[in-house]
Amino acid sequence: MTSPGTLIGRAAHLVATRALSRVAVIAAIVLGLAGGSALGGRAGAVTAPVAISQPSAAPAGDTPAGVDLDEDGRYDLAWPLTLGQRGEDAYGSGAFGASRDGGRRRHNGLDLVAPVGAPIRAPISGIVTRVGQAYSGEPELQFVEITSPTTRYSARVFYVGPSRAPGAQVTAGEIIGRAQDLGRRYASGMTNHVHVEFADHRGAVLDPSAVLPAFPRRSKA
Repeated sequence: MTSPGTLIGRAAHLVATRALSRVAVIAAIVLGLAGGSALGGRAGAVTAPVAISQPSAAPAGDTPAGVDLDEDGRYDLAWPLTLGQRGEDAYGSGAFGASRDGGRRRHNGLDLVAPVGAPIRAPISGIVTRVGQAYSGEPELQFVEITSPTTRYSARVFYVGPSRAPGAQVTAGEIIGRAQDLGRRYASGMTNHVHVEFADHRGAVLDPSAVLPAFPRRSKA
C-alpha cells in the first residue's frame, strides 16, 4: 500500500510539473510555508441544513479528467467538469487571483463553466466534511467540502445542489451534485459556473489549476 508520504510527494510532483513558475503554490504544498487565507474565507460560507438529492449516474460517454496518484485504480484528483474556465463577464473574470471589489481582494478559487443542472464531480478523493450555504440567508446556493486524510488537501465546490451528505466517502471524479442557477443572484449577466477552491493542510489557498491534472483539450466536432 502506498504510504501517505509517498502520495503527498506525488501530489507535489504533479503541481511542480503543471506549473513550474508557481513557486509559492509549490512551497505551500511541499513545505507548508506559504501564507494565505483559510479555505472558505468567502463571507457567508456557513454550515446549514441543506437538501440532499439522490446520487446521479454518470451520463454515457462522460469520462472525468483525473489522475491516480497511488496507483490503486481510482482517481485521487479530478476536474469537476471540463467545459472550460469562466472568462470575463459583467462581474469580472473567473481566473484564480482575479481582482474583486475594485482590487481590494483577490479571487481565491477558479470558476468553471457549468450549465444549470450539469453533473459536478468531486475534485479530490476523501470525506465530505461540510455541506452548507454559499451565502448567509440564501439556502438555495450551496457548497460541498471534501477533505483528504491522505493528500491532506481540502477542496470546496460552490453552487452545487449536493447529492452527498457530510460523512460520505467519495472518489475523485464521482458525481457529487448538479450545478445550480446563478441567474437570480447575478442578474446582470454572469456566466453560470461552479467555483472551486483548494487549500493545503495549513489552510493556505492553492491555485486549483496547479493542483489538478492538465486540463483536457476538447476535441472539435
